[in-house]
Formats: sequence, C-alpha cells, structure tokens
Amino acid sequence: MSSSSSSDTTISTNDKTVTIIQRSTHQNMSSLSDTTTTSTTTNDKTVTILQRSKHHIVALKPPSVVCHHSGWTGSRSKSKRGEEPEIPMLQRVRDGLHDIDTRDNENAPMRKVNLIHRLDRGASGCLLFTYADDADDDDNSNDNDSIVSSKGDTAQLIDSLQSDDSIKTYVALVRGEGILRGDDMKEKGWFEVDRPIKDEDGELKDASTLFNFVAGQPENGLDRPRMSLVLCRPKNGRWHQIRRHLNGLSHPILGDSTHGHSKTNKEWKEKRNLPGERICLHLGRLQLIPTENIPNGIDASAPLLDDMLDMLRVYAPDMLEQALPTLKEEGILVGSINEDEYEIGKWTIPEVLLQSKAHHEDNYVTILEENSTYVVASKPPVVACHQSSWTRGNLREKMPMLQRVRDKVGSKINLVHRLDRGASGCLLCVKTKSADDSTPCSITKALIESMQSEEATKTYVALCDGDGSWNGINYLDKGWFTFDNPVKDENGNLIEDSVTDLCFVASTTLPPIIENTSNDRNPERENEGRKISIVLARPKSGRWHQIRQHLSSGNIGHSILGDSSHGRSRTNRIWKKKRHLMKERVCLHLARLQIPATQHTDYIDVTCPLAPDLVKMLKAMPNSFLEEAKPILEREGINII
Repeated sequence: MSSSSSSDTTISTNDKTVTIIQRSTHQNMSSLSDTTTTSTTTNDKTVTILQRSKHHIVALKPPSVVCHHSGWTGSRSKSKRGEEPEIPMLQRVRDGLHDIDTRDNENAPMRKVNLIHRLDRGASGCLLFTYADDADDDDNSNDNDSIVSSKGDTAQLIDSLQSDDSIKTYVALVRGEGILRGDDMKEKGWFEVDRPIKDEDGELKDASTLFNFVAGQPENGLDRPRMSLVLCRPKNGRWHQIRRHLNGLSHPILGDSTHGHSKTNKEWKEKRNLPGERICLHLGRLQLIPTENIPNGIDASAPLLDDMLDMLRVYAPDMLEQALPTLKEEGILVGSINEDEYEIGKWTIPEVLLQSKAHHEDNYVTILEENSTYVVASKPPVVACHQSSWTRGNLREKMPMLQRVRDKVGSKINLVHRLDRGASGCLLCVKTKSADDSTPCSITKALIESMQSEEATKTYVALCDGDGSWNGINYLDKGWFTFDNPVKDENGNLIEDSVTDLCFVASTTLPPIIENTSNDRNPERENEGRKISIVLARPKSGRWHQIRQHLSSGNIGHSILGDSSHGRSRTNRIWKKKRHLMKERVCLHLARLQIPATQHTDYIDVTCPLAPDLVKMLKAMPNSFLEEAKPILEREGINII
C-alpha cells in the first residue's frame, strides 16, 4: 500500500459517494524544535476522529482508556476510588460523532457504533469503528435495508482487517539497545518472528509478527537509558501478541506490567515520569484492503502522542533523529500536527454515573432515625442490602447496606427486612449492642413480628408503565383497593396468600420523544415509553417481588419502570435512553414505615424522601401531573419533590 498525501478524497462507485475526512495524512515532518504534538490528555472530554466515511470511523485512542467495558473494569470501579467514572472509547466515539453531526443539524440522531478491533488499555493509536444498527430497531423496524448494510459493514471490515494484505504498523519503545546474543537487530531491517503463543484460555495458537528495529541506544547514565524504537506488524491477532514476541526477543515494551521488566518499569515511572497505566505501544498506521462499501480501502495514521515523543526527546534525542527518515517512509506521523486537520467531538459522562459517584460511594449512607436499639437508614438504588452468592464475586458491586450502616453507627447490626437491590427507601436495622440487657436476637425477632402484624404499614411509591386503565377498569377512580392474587416464589412455586393494597394516584401520557415521519406508522410502538402512573402500594404479606408481580399481573397491567424481571424490556430501554431512568433501577421506593410498639421499642413512624434519581424523573413530568399527585401523597405523609 502506498502512502496517502492528499486532501479530502471523494470516492464514487455504484451511485455511492464516500467522503474521507483526512487531510495531509502523511505530511512532511518539521524540525523537532518547531513541533506541536497531539496531547495525550484524557480529561478534556474530547475525542479525535482521524478519518470518517459513511461506512467507517477511525478514532485516536489515548492511553489508559478501555475500548469497551468488561467484567473487571468500568465506570463503577473508578467511582469506588472517588474518581470520575471511566467512559470507554465505544461511548466516547458515539458521543463525539453526535456532537460533530449536531453542529450542522441539531436534529441529527445519535448513531451507535461497532468496534472492529481492540487495543490494550495502556496502548494508543488508530481504533476502527463502523456504524451499528439501532438496538431498538428490532423485528418491527421498517428500515431493514440500513440494518443489513450496517451488519455488512462490520463483517466486511473484520474480514479486511484479518486479510494477509492488510497492514497494522505499531510503534513500540522497548528496553534494550537492539542487540540479542551478539546479533544487531537494527541491521536486519524487517524480519519475522514466528512463534506460537497461548491465548487467554491457555490454548497454543500460531502467531507471526514482523519487526523492524529502527534505532537504539546503549545505557549512558540516568538520562540516556538503554532503549530502542521498534516498528511492529502482527500478521495474526493473538492475545498480547506483540508484547509477548518482543519479550521473547529480550526487548520488552516499556510499561508492560504483564510481560515486561518490573524493575525497568518502576525506574521509568519513578524517575522518568512514565504514566502508571501506559504501555509504550502505539498503532501508528492502519492500512486495510478494499471492501464492497469502501472500494479504495482505508489508510489512516494516528500521530505519535506527547508522552512517547517526550520520552524520546528527553532521553533519546539522537535515537529519535536517527529514526525520523524510517518513520516518515513508513507513514508514521511525527511532527507538526494541526488539530484543524481532524474532527474533534465532545463526549460526556452520563448524569446517572455522576449521580452514582456523588451519592453511592462505598461509605455513603443517610440515617433517617436512630436510637440505642435500632436505626432506620435510607437505602439508595442499585445497592444490595447484604452480600449474597452473586454479589460477593462481583468486583463492580458497591458496598452493601449492612456494612454501610455498621460503619456509620459504629455497631454491628441485624437487618429486620430487605429491599430489592434496584429499589430504595426506608431500611430498618437492629443494633447488636443495645442500651438494655435485651439480646439483639430478641429485639430483631420482636421487630420482625411487629412488621408482619396487620397494624404495621409499609407504604411504597411506584412509578409504573401505564395510564391508570386496564381491561376497561379505571383504577384512578377506585382509591385504595385490595388486590389478592397468587404470586410465584423464587423457585417458581405458586403462593396463594399474597395480598397488596393499591392506590393509583395520578397518570399521564407524555409527548413522543421523536416525531414519526414515516408513512408506515405504528401507533402501538409510538405510545411505548410515554405512559406513566404514580401508584401507592402496601403489601400485607411479604412474598418474593410481591408488589412487582401484582402490578405487572394480567389484572393490573402496570409494570414498574425498570423492572427487568416482570416488566417490559423495550419500554425500560426507552426510559433509560430518553427519560433519565437509572441503569439497574427499579422505580419502587419505601417512602413510609409505620411499625407498632414492641416490648423493646416504641411506635416507629419514619418517612424517607424520594431518591434523587426519582426526583429528577418526576421533575421532567408535566406540572399538571405532579399537582394532581401531591394532595393524595401528602395525605399519606409523602412528599414527592
């Protein structure tokens, strides 16, 4: 493949026009003293689009950013350390493209993107995407052509990337001067290392990589460490292939904590300011063979970032000067970079993640009422009451309420009842160290029995999908009514004695989010995600998911928003994407807890303000809807906003 050096390129084929937005891809390099390079800063909340057409996007990935969320990393892991939530490249590119598109058309839709390949978290460089079909456009969608095309782009680009004729050129900074057992690898030009490596499951796979040791230097004091600049072209896509092959050549990549040299990495981090999560590996140029939709193929370059260039300028200036001609010949951008040559889009941290950081830190808890015997805490959403078999092994799971309350009050506690993980509201606990001589078990037992008595009242507020009517019955006119209907337990067994008192407070139908301009209108789909009802619920028995099952039953037909077990998945998706519904949230809140006195405790009457996420959802509702609900809720001792 030849180097590209032209301005914007327009390709026309089969009545399709593709404009590639990339100017002067392989420009002449200026002297180092005049250079202004691309920053590696990742907190400016922008993403650089190196190249884009109707069928592909190439973005510049900075170091220390994941390509997508995985089981061991993500936004919650950083929130636990009090840092900003981590936003992967997949979401950054999606948001950045939407920001760019809305500058010319404020009504431009946000388009999802597919990731064609990955880069290690600590690496940087070219990252290839294509546009994805909207997940909401399922079998009922009329836009079948766009779905087929989008899926075709993904498959075509993956095949192109895996072709033997496509080239991925990486730049690596490694420990060592380029000599292995007396053999000077700098004099060999391009050479191949063909050695099988194990994948993540331990299975041996064929792996071949081309290397070119461009320049190297021996150690000469702290300011001139032993290092080399190497170009790498993997022929396969094995796990950590380049990193492992270079380690096999006794030239591990600087910053590689898995396959590198720990003492060298520590020295670079402590004495030469190597970023803690940086691996000095950069995908500098991506050359892909043509596809059906991209007949001229792809040739994109990602300029070397400041951190790697600074390492070369400060600690290996002669080596960098020696390497410049080869880097230029291979189309690796080093030198003056004008940001006007690229599209820059802004990405944002979803408010739900910022809210999670602000209100759901591991040690965060609000105490509603406390005495020497018991404590009532406000449980936030998406927090478990206690550890269980499925939360214990989840690294992303936040600290359970049992530990939060214990740390807050300075005493071990017993839970009197539980709330679903996605729910919120009053949580009653017993202190294991009481002021009198009573044992904690006896106090806990007395409160459990009192809570299960007919005189106890637990008033929940639920936000439900529906307009208050179902099967010809207007529940808004019924006031409080008793619903007696069997529910299933966790094992699927039917439990007959299941009673809940319900009161439909107010309902409304919201305006559509996006007007449907197509000729084939589907009224049923247009109404999805628009109806909402505020419902009060008082369970008289304590069955598994009792309120959730009763409201979603065929008799009531008003599933709680966010209920993934008993609700409507498509409606929940719409509310999460468009109407501020928190991920993993079930819109059920224990707003008031009234417990008769026991021999150990006085009468308990505690209210819990609505959680901030529910308040935000309600504030987006029409004023008439809220004004209709307020008087009824206030009579029950509940304030919604």
